[in-house]
Amino acid sequence: MSDELTECDQPAAEDDLVVLAKTDRNAFARLYDRYYPPVARYCLRRLFDRTLADDVVSEVFLQVAAHIRRFTGRTETDFRRWLFRIATNAVNAQLRQTRRRQELWEAAARSRHWDHLGSSPPSPAERDLLDWPAVYQALLELDERDQAIVMLRFFADCSCEEIAAVVDATPGAVRTALSRVLARLRDRFNPASVQVPVLGKSETGF
Repeated sequence: MSDELTECDQPAAEDDLVVLAKTDRNAFARLYDRYYPPVARYCLRRLFDRTLADDVVSEVFLQVAAHIRRFTGRTETDFRRWLFRIATNAVNAQLRQTRRRQELWEAAARSRHWDHLGSSPPSPAERDLLDWPAVYQALLELDERDQAIVMLRFFADCSCEEIAAVVDATPGAVRTALSRVLARLRDRFNPASVQVPVLGKSETGF
Protein backbone atom coordinates (compact mmCIF):
# COMPACT_ATOMS: atom_id res chain seq x y z
CA MET A 1 0.00 0.00 0.00
CA SER A 2 1.30 3.46 -0.86
CA ASP A 3 2.31 5.77 1.99
CA GLU A 4 1.30 8.81 -0.04
CA LEU A 5 -1.55 10.79 1.54
CA THR A 6 -4.75 11.22 -0.43
CA GLU A 7 -6.78 14.45 -0.31
CA CYS A 8 -9.12 12.79 2.17
CA ASP A 9 -6.24 11.74 4.41
CA GLN A 10 -4.54 15.16 4.39
CA PRO A 11 -6.84 17.05 6.84
CA ALA A 12 -6.65 14.20 9.34
CA ALA A 13 -2.87 14.13 9.07
CA GLU A 14 -2.70 17.90 9.64
CA ASP A 15 -4.97 17.59 12.66
CA ASP A 16 -2.75 14.83 14.03
CA LEU A 17 0.21 17.19 13.69
CA VAL A 18 -1.52 19.73 15.93
CA VAL A 19 -2.15 17.11 18.60
CA LEU A 20 1.43 15.81 18.37
CA ALA A 21 2.86 19.33 18.58
CA LYS A 22 1.63 19.61 22.17
CA THR A 23 4.23 17.08 23.30
CA ASP A 24 6.56 16.50 20.34
CA ARG A 25 9.22 19.07 19.44
CA ASN A 26 9.58 17.87 15.87
CA ALA A 27 5.84 18.22 15.27
CA PHE A 28 5.90 21.71 16.78
CA ALA A 29 8.83 22.62 14.53
CA ARG A 30 6.79 21.58 11.50
CA LEU A 31 3.90 23.82 12.59
CA TYR A 32 6.37 26.64 13.20
CA ASP A 33 7.84 26.28 9.70
CA ARG A 34 4.36 26.21 8.18
CA TYR A 35 2.93 29.23 9.99
CA TYR A 36 5.91 31.52 10.52
CA PRO A 37 5.70 33.06 7.00
CA PRO A 38 1.98 34.02 7.07
CA VAL A 39 2.21 35.34 10.64
CA ALA A 40 5.31 37.36 9.74
CA ARG A 41 3.58 38.87 6.69
CA TYR A 42 0.51 39.75 8.76
CA CYS A 43 2.58 41.46 11.47
CA LEU A 44 4.75 43.33 8.96
CA ARG A 45 1.77 44.70 7.07
CA ARG A 46 0.25 46.03 10.27
CA LEU A 47 3.42 47.47 11.78
CA PHE A 48 5.34 48.73 8.71
CA ASP A 49 8.59 48.11 10.56
CA ARG A 50 10.50 44.91 9.90
CA THR A 51 12.41 45.00 13.20
CA LEU A 52 9.23 45.52 15.22
CA ALA A 53 7.43 42.86 13.22
CA ASP A 54 10.25 40.35 13.76
CA ASP A 55 10.15 41.05 17.50
CA VAL A 56 6.38 40.57 17.61
CA VAL A 57 6.52 37.33 15.61
CA SER A 58 9.17 35.98 17.98
CA GLU A 59 6.96 36.91 20.92
CA VAL A 60 3.96 35.23 19.28
CA PHE A 61 5.72 31.92 18.83
CA LEU A 62 7.23 32.08 22.31
CA GLN A 63 3.68 32.41 23.64
CA VAL A 64 2.54 29.53 21.44
CA ALA A 65 5.39 27.33 22.66
CA ALA A 66 4.70 28.24 26.27
CA HIS A 67 0.97 27.56 26.12
CA ILE A 68 0.46 24.89 23.47
CA ARG A 69 0.19 22.14 26.09
CA ARG A 70 -2.88 23.93 27.44
CA PHE A 71 -4.31 24.59 23.96
CA THR A 72 -7.62 22.72 23.87
CA GLY A 73 -8.12 22.63 20.10
CA ARG A 74 -7.54 19.43 18.18
CA THR A 75 -7.65 20.54 14.54
CA GLU A 76 -5.41 22.70 12.40
CA THR A 77 -8.31 25.11 11.94
CA ASP A 78 -8.46 25.51 15.73
CA PHE A 79 -4.71 26.08 15.84
CA ARG A 80 -4.80 28.67 13.04
CA ARG A 81 -7.52 30.66 14.81
CA TRP A 82 -5.67 30.49 18.12
CA LEU A 83 -2.38 31.52 16.50
CA PHE A 84 -3.79 34.55 14.71
CA ARG A 85 -5.64 35.61 17.86
CA ILE A 86 -2.28 35.66 19.67
CA ALA A 87 -0.68 37.53 16.75
CA THR A 88 -3.48 40.10 16.62
CA ASN A 89 -3.29 40.74 20.36
CA ALA A 90 0.50 41.07 20.18
CA VAL A 91 0.34 43.56 17.30
CA ASN A 92 -2.33 45.62 19.05
CA ALA A 93 -0.27 45.67 22.25
CA GLN A 94 2.78 46.81 20.30
CA LEU A 95 0.84 49.62 18.65
CA ARG A 96 -0.53 50.82 21.97
CA GLN A 97 2.76 50.44 23.84
CA THR A 98 4.93 52.35 21.39
CA ARG A 99 2.33 54.96 20.40
CA ARG A 100 3.63 54.72 16.86
CA ARG A 101 0.42 55.17 14.89
CA GLN A 102 1.33 58.55 13.41
CA GLU A 103 4.84 57.37 12.64
CA LEU A 104 3.43 54.29 10.93
CA TRP A 105 1.09 56.36 8.78
CA GLU A 106 4.02 58.55 7.71
CA ALA A 107 6.12 55.47 6.95
CA ALA A 108 3.32 54.13 4.77
CA ALA A 109 3.03 57.43 2.93
CA ARG A 110 6.80 57.57 2.33
CA SER A 111 7.01 53.96 1.20
CA ARG A 112 7.31 53.59 -2.55
CA HIS A 113 8.41 49.97 -2.94
CA TRP A 114 6.17 46.94 -2.49
CA ASP A 115 9.27 44.82 -1.80
CA HIS A 116 9.97 46.95 1.27
CA LEU A 117 6.67 45.71 2.70
CA GLY A 118 7.69 42.09 2.32
CA SER A 119 5.66 41.07 -0.71
CA SER A 120 6.19 40.52 -4.41
CA PRO A 121 6.00 43.57 -6.70
CA PRO A 122 2.55 44.41 -8.08
CA SER A 123 1.82 43.91 -11.74
CA PRO A 124 1.89 47.01 -13.97
CA ALA A 125 -1.91 46.95 -14.03
CA GLU A 126 -2.09 46.90 -10.21
CA ARG A 127 0.47 49.68 -9.98
CA ASP A 128 -1.59 51.81 -12.33
CA LEU A 129 -4.84 51.12 -10.48
CA LEU A 130 -3.88 51.99 -6.93
CA ASP A 131 -1.53 54.18 -4.95
CA TRP A 132 -0.58 51.35 -2.60
CA PRO A 133 1.12 53.50 0.08
CA ALA A 134 -2.06 55.57 0.29
CA VAL A 135 -4.14 52.39 0.56
CA TYR A 136 -1.97 51.12 3.39
CA GLN A 137 -2.13 54.48 5.11
CA ALA A 138 -5.92 54.35 4.89
CA LEU A 139 -5.92 50.86 6.40
CA LEU A 140 -3.69 51.96 9.26
CA GLU A 141 -6.14 54.74 10.08
CA LEU A 142 -8.82 52.16 10.89
CA ASP A 143 -9.47 51.18 14.48
CA GLU A 144 -7.63 48.07 15.67
CA ARG A 145 -10.59 45.73 15.20
CA ASP A 146 -11.39 46.77 11.62
CA GLN A 147 -7.72 46.83 10.71
CA ALA A 148 -7.28 43.29 12.02
CA ILE A 149 -10.36 42.09 10.13
CA VAL A 150 -9.17 43.49 6.79
CA MET A 151 -5.56 42.37 7.21
CA LEU A 152 -6.58 38.86 8.27
CA ARG A 153 -8.95 38.53 5.33
CA PHE A 154 -6.80 39.86 2.52
CA PHE A 155 -3.24 39.32 3.75
CA ALA A 156 -3.57 36.18 5.87
CA ASP A 157 -6.32 34.62 3.70
CA CYS A 158 -8.51 33.84 6.70
CA SER A 159 -12.19 33.03 6.23
CA CYS A 160 -14.86 35.11 7.94
CA GLU A 161 -15.41 32.25 10.38
CA GLU A 162 -11.72 32.23 11.31
CA ILE A 163 -11.61 36.01 11.65
CA ALA A 164 -14.72 35.95 13.84
CA ALA A 165 -12.98 33.57 16.23
CA VAL A 166 -9.91 35.82 16.36
CA VAL A 167 -11.71 39.11 17.03
CA ASP A 168 -14.59 37.75 19.13
CA ALA A 169 -17.32 38.60 16.65
CA THR A 170 -19.89 36.76 14.57
CA PRO A 171 -19.15 35.92 10.92
CA GLY A 172 -21.99 38.27 9.98
CA ALA A 173 -20.37 41.12 11.89
CA VAL A 174 -17.09 40.41 10.12
CA ARG A 175 -18.80 40.52 6.72
CA THR A 176 -20.46 43.80 7.66
CA ALA A 177 -17.14 45.30 8.77
CA LEU A 178 -15.44 44.20 5.55
CA SER A 179 -18.21 45.70 3.42
CA ARG A 180 -18.08 48.97 5.37
CA VAL A 181 -14.31 49.31 5.14
CA LEU A 182 -14.15 48.39 1.46
CA ALA A 183 -16.90 50.90 0.68
CA ARG A 184 -14.91 53.52 2.59
CA LEU A 185 -11.82 52.74 0.53
CA ARG A 186 -13.87 52.88 -2.67
CA ASP A 187 -15.20 56.32 -1.75
CA ARG A 188 -11.77 57.58 -0.71
CA PHE A 189 -10.03 56.55 -3.91
CA ASN A 190 -11.08 56.76 -7.53
CA PRO A 191 -14.31 54.72 -7.84
CA ALA A 192 -13.44 53.84 -11.42
CA SER A 193 -10.05 52.44 -10.38
CA VAL A 194 -10.77 50.61 -7.16
CA GLN A 195 -12.65 47.39 -7.72
CA VAL A 196 -14.41 46.46 -4.48
CA PRO A 197 -15.44 42.80 -4.33
CA VAL A 198 -19.02 41.98 -3.50
CA LEU A 199 -19.17 40.27 -0.13
CA GLY A 200 -21.78 37.58 0.22
CA LYS A 201 -22.40 34.37 2.07
CA SER A 202 -22.18 32.41 -1.14
CA GLU A 203 -18.53 33.34 -1.69
CA THR A 204 -15.89 30.80 -0.76
CA GLY A 205 -14.74 31.39 2.79
CA PHE A 206 -17.58 33.73 3.68
